[in-house]
Amino acid sequence: MARVQIQCQTQAKLASHPLRVNSIIRPTSSARVALIKPVSALRCKSAIHSAVNVTASAAAQVKELNSKFGIPERVQFIEGRGGLPTVVLKHACGSSAEIALFGGCILSWKQPSGDEVLYVRPDAVFDKSKPISGGVPLCFPQFGPGEMQQHGFARNLDWEVAATSADPQPDDRDPEVQLVLTDNEYTRKMFPHAFKVVYSISLHGEILKTDWRVINTGDSTFNFAAALHTYFEVAAIDKAKVLGLKGLNYLDKVVDANNPPTKSESRDAITFSGPVDSVYLGARDHVELDVGTGAAVGITSNSWSDVVVWSPWTSMEACYKEFCCVENAQVAPVELKPNEDWRAQAEFVVKDL
Repeated sequence: MARVQIQCQTQAKLASHPLRVNSIIRPTSSARVALIKPVSALRCKSAIHSAVNVTASAAAQVKELNSKFGIPERVQFIEGRGGLPTVVLKHACGSSAEIALFGGCILSWKQPSGDEVLYVRPDAVFDKSKPISGGVPLCFPQFGPGEMQQHGFARNLDWEVAATSADPQPDDRDPEVQLVLTDNEYTRKMFPHAFKVVYSISLHGEILKTDWRVINTGDSTFNFAAALHTYFEVAAIDKAKVLGLKGLNYLDKVVDANNPPTKSESRDAITFSGPVDSVYLGARDHVELDVGTGAAVGITSNSWSDVVVWSPWTSMEACYKEFCCVENAQVAPVELKPNEDWRAQAEFVVKDL
C-alpha cells in the first residue's frame, strides 16, 4: 500500500474542524443508579482489598512497560479505563491514540484539535469480564457466531507488547506499538492450533495506521477469519452515510443472521433508518463514512477483502443514534499452512467534505 502523506493542519483550520470536540458527557441513568445496592461491611472490606491488589498489580505492570518500552513524549503506558494497562501514542502534530492491552483494543483516536473519532459504548465495561464494547475490537479466529464464542477470543485476552518505536524524521516522529498474541492453553481448548498474531498500530501525522499479521507457528494447517470491528462516532445515525459500496454483493444478516440472503447494493450511499448488518463481499480498498458533521472518515485497506456495516438501531436504545460500525473484515476463511502468514493493513484519516 502506498504510504499516505499528510501535513499537520494549521491551528486556524483546526479551530474550524467540523468534527465535534471531545465526547458528550452523558448523565448517569437514574434507573442504573437504583440498581446499585449496598453491601455488607465485610464484603466492602474484601472488595477494597481486592481493588487495591489489582491497582497495585496494574501500577507495577505500567511502570515496567514504561521502563522497557516508553519513549519520551511519544509512547507512554498508563493505567487507563478501569485501571487497564493502556499504551498512549502521541504525534508531534497533536494527534493521539490509546490502546488497551486487554483485547488489543484501540479505545481512542483523536485529531490534533482534540476531536474524538472512535466511539466507546456507555455500557462498555473495563474489568475483563467481557470484551470492550467500542473502539476497535479485534475479531479472531472467528467472525460472528460459530463453534466458539462470538467473534473468537482475541478481544478478551491480554496482548503482549513486543516493541515500540518513534522513528526520527526531519520534522516529526511516528509513534508505533507492536502487540502480539500467541496460542495458550485457553485458546487451544477452542482453537487447537499454534499461531502468532502481530498487530501494529501507529500514527502518521493525523492518520491512524494498523498492520495485522497472522502466522501459523504449528505443524498443521488451520483456517481463520478476522476483522477490525471499528466503532465510529457520528453526529446522528440518520445523518450518517457510507460511500463506496455501490455495485457490490452483500449478505443481509438482518433478514437471517445464520443464513443471510445475498443482495446487490444499488445505492450510492448506505444510510440508516433501521437496523443494518451487511457484509459487503470483495469490497474496494477505499470506503468513506460521512459522520454527518461536514467531515468523513476515509478508510483505505490492503488485503481486508470485505467491509461490514452495522447499526444495532433500537436494540441499543441508549446509544444507537451516536455511532455506527464500518469494519474491515476477512469473512471467508483463510487457509494457512505451517510457517505461512497472512497480512492485512488499514489506514484511517479524517477529511473535510
